[in-house]
Amino acid sequence: MMLLGKIQDEKYINDMYENEYLYFNSLKYFRSDSKDITGRLDPRELNTKNLQLKNLLIKKGDVAIELSEALSNFSGQYMEHPDDSTVSCCSLFTIDIDLNGVLSNVSDKALEMGNKMLLIVDCLAFFKILDESIVKCGYEYKRRPVIYYDPKTYNGDLTLHHKDLAFKFQEEYRILIESKENQPIKIPLPGLRNISVVIDSMAAKTLELKQKQ
Repeated sequence: MMLLGKIQDEKYINDMYENEYLYFNSLKYFRSDSKDITGRLDPRELNTKNLQLKNLLIKKGDVAIELSEALSNFSGQYMEHPDDSTVSCCSLFTIDIDLNGVLSNVSDKALEMGNKMLLIVDCLAFFKILDESIVKCGYEYKRRPVIYYDPKTYNGDLTLHHKDLAFKFQEEYRILIESKENQPIKIPLPGLRNISVVIDSMAAKTLELKQKQ
């Protein structure tokens, strides 16, 4: 069994809960340089290809150096990403529950990304409402858990549901919609308050699910 959580600052979480919607931002927003300290932004976001390079030749004039011969542990990657993207994204945190009702994969690093969590306790109802609402809004969409890969070893094409292994702590469930507006989008979720609660993010570490007597 699993739960889903949206982690963000209090004002955004409360607004989503009270007004029953899910917020999507351009996927380009999540691509950033390595100086980001929030834990959200990934310099490899939007990459569509990751190829391992066995050698590189550096040439200047008549001088050529093969890096695989000059460096004993040479390793390199070739990466591609589109110059522009019309895809918007909403990221949810996947929470596994063990047989004793204890949330078993909650990471401090993930919980630090915001002080509040919109905890979705009925995932089946949530997905039904979500799918119907996205279609009603006229968007094409894809949703699934993120596939984490090691950029130092992975060789081949990537989808927008692939993410650097360094972000595995997020345990992300990713919802992507095609949006030509390229602006933040609010997808209405009528009935969200009936299937979710707002909690302090750090409280997720001590939550337990118990069977009603």
